[in-house]
Amino acid sequence: MTGPPEGEGTLLSGPRLVLEPLRAEHAIELYEALRDPRVYSYLPQDPPASPEALAAQYRRMLGGPEPGRAEIWLNWAVRVRANARAIGTVQATIQPSAENAFVAYLLGPAFWGQGYAREAVRALLHWLRARPDVRTVEAIIDRRNTRSVALVRHLGFERVASVEKAEFFKGAWSDEDRYRLVVR
Repeated sequence: MTGPPEGEGTLLSGPRLVLEPLRAEHAIELYEALRDPRVYSYLPQDPPASPEALAAQYRRMLGGPEPGRAEIWLNWAVRVRANARAIGTVQATIQPSAENAFVAYLLGPAFWGQGYAREAVRALLHWLRARPDVRTVEAIIDRRNTRSVALVRHLGFERVASVEKAEFFKGAWSDEDRYRLVVR
């Protein structure tokens, strides 16, 4: 798919959060929250080196997939209503031909354990349920990431597959589990 992604400009919300369509300019606000190495403990990438590097990453993401890849990339900045602080991101990669979407999320460690990730993913799931091109939603999680495993299980996802030694990074193997939720 080329051009702006379908759904661009869609504002999502939860009781305490607003999810704004991600823009490169969000990097300035999100850099502090997302530069902590703990955010990337179970991911092959490293923290962004600077707000400019994070903005460049966002511009690449917002450009969408390579030509020929039948995917829709949608990304949101997560903002707390009470203080308007940007605390992380959520994303959906939709594969219309498979009627499937993959979700992912990153929040700064200062915001872990407060239910923000669950609320943000729940808002995203609510929006995905309304799309005719999505029947299932999946998340692929490093098994060591017990917080994310607990989050998706709380939201009703079930483990449907496992890959031992899926990827080697940061000096260790990542064993990954795939979780799935049927949304319609």
